[in-house]
Amino acid sequence: MKRVGFIGAYDKANLIMCIAKILTMKNKRVLIIDTTAEQKFRYIVPTLEPTMTYITTWEEIDVAVGFNKLEHIYDYIGISEETAEYDVILMNIDNSNTLESMEAEKNDINCFVTAMDLYSIRKGIEIFHNIRRPMRLAKIIFSRQMNEADNEYIDYLAAEAKMQWDERQIFFPLILDDKYVEMDNQLIYRLGLKSMSSLYKDSLAQLTSMLFENEIKEQEAKKIIKALERSGI
Repeated sequence: MKRVGFIGAYDKANLIMCIAKILTMKNKRVLIIDTTAEQKFRYIVPTLEPTMTYITTWEEIDVAVGFNKLEHIYDYIGISEETAEYDVILMNIDNSNTLESMEAEKNDINCFVTAMDLYSIRKGIEIFHNIRRPMRLAKIIFSRQMNEADNEYIDYLAAEAKMQWDERQIFFPLILDDKYVEMDNQLIYRLGLKSMSSLYKDSLAQLTSMLFENEIKEQEAKKIIKALERSGI
């Protein structure tokens, strides 16, 4: 089972769902865990009877909401970690408490996800100030210009935090039309890759390949995205 953490104050829900859907096309069983304070998945993923904690299935992806420990999820399902049938767990984290309670330091890879507004950067970096040990992170940066100056600015602000940078990083174009597509899709409970910009989809393929380099190459990820588009997703 592979575990990936998406950590930061920036909205990561759509990105995580897109990666999860690509993985289901490879016949992977995927669990998304939303540990964030706002619990956006509670509102954008349909479920029949939402409670304080629950697991629902949408687009062949299991989504867990309201849990702050993996063992609580396994208890809810009635299994142990050893018998869990998930191939991949994707964690959505935005605070230091769940960063530690979910044992994110044990993840196979953790990513710091941010846009270039000061709130996203500073609030995201704040997560790492009070953790016990420094954490190694790859960067996922949403930026309008996508230049090295953005990278250096994040490094400057994060200098005092317990963050060690992985050499891997991905830039996503911050395109307003993509945000409009995302909002329209949420209104009809659709993932909606088809109308996203080609730059977004190219970055998504690169990121999926980076996270699952031994299983999905970039060109294969692009082919899966095209297949999802043809299916109406």
